[in-house]
Amino acid sequence: MALLAGGLIALPSWAKAWSLETLPTTALPLPTLEGNTLALIIEAIIPESDTKGAKSLGVPAFINTMLADCYEKKVVENVEKSLTRVEGIAQTKFQQGFAALPLAQKQALLLEIEKGEDKDLKDFYSLIKNLTIQGYTTSEYVMTTFLKYEMVPGHYYGCVPVKS
Repeated sequence: MALLAGGLIALPSWAKAWSLETLPTTALPLPTLEGNTLALIIEAIIPESDTKGAKSLGVPAFINTMLADCYEKKVVENVEKSLTRVEGIAQTKFQQGFAALPLAQKQALLLEIEKGEDKDLKDFYSLIKNLTIQGYTTSEYVMTTFLKYEMVPGHYYGCVPVKS
């Protein structure tokens, strides 16, 4: 009983010490070059306009975390190979890397991948597009600005006369 009581007393001070810096992080599955290409693909799916885009809302970090924590190694390897292939397709088709392409050409290349015959590339693009939409629509910015999400909706009025 004494240990339990001591633990309950120490818990609040221990929990207050949590921050983003002190929480353990998982190793991200994608190397730097592929991670940059992924961020550019995400930015092409939901670009900046008069509203924030997916990249500025941290969706690339969300997708990296999802890949590290929720998907099998085979899926992550397909994403990594496909990101390299996207770079190769950009070089072949436009004679420059994916990063150097204007937004319209990036989107045209992604549309070509989406409608293409290569199953691995289509699976890759479908996964990234779905995770981008999920990360964007569940971000705090979208939830509070457009969906008017409230953490605790409504107000509780505890002492109100009841009419019969």
